Amino acid sequence: MRFSITIDTENEETAIRLLAAMKDVGLVQSPAEPVAEAEVRILPHTRQVLLRDEVVETTRLEFELLLHLCKHPDRVHRRRELLSAVWGIDDDYSGARTVDVHVRRVRQKLGDVADVIQTVRGVGYLVASSSRVRVEGAPNVVRLADRRAG
Repeated sequence: MRFSITIDTENEETAIRLLAAMKDVGLVQSPAEPVAEAEVRILPHTRQVLLRDEVVETTRLEFELLLHLCKHPDRVHRRRELLSAVWGIDDDYSGARTVDVHVRRVRQKLGDVADVIQTVRGVGYLVASSSRVRVEGAPNVVRLADRRAG
């Protein structure tokens, strides 16, 4: 579906900010940006992980862990930070090995694309930004409005 939007404003900065916000939520794509089909797609609004369009069954914590890593790519996540962000544990006594076990399980479920989660020895884990993994936004509002109108 294609549609056009006219931004009628004298303020160019406002128009640019509005366009950027619409791109962030997935309402607008620049024609110059080719959209490669990702091997792993994470759908937060339905809490699904798709591997080449096949649903991957994950537990709540496996999903939250993968989502957190993929929402913050190109950054090494320490085990303690992941325990805090995903499990909500902020003490120094809980076992950081829990993170390792959950990462291992997620990798098993991802099969031949498990290498999207990289281990940084002695530190934690990293997901490099690539076209192989994509966190998708919620379905856009325009589609819902179109369904009601038609």
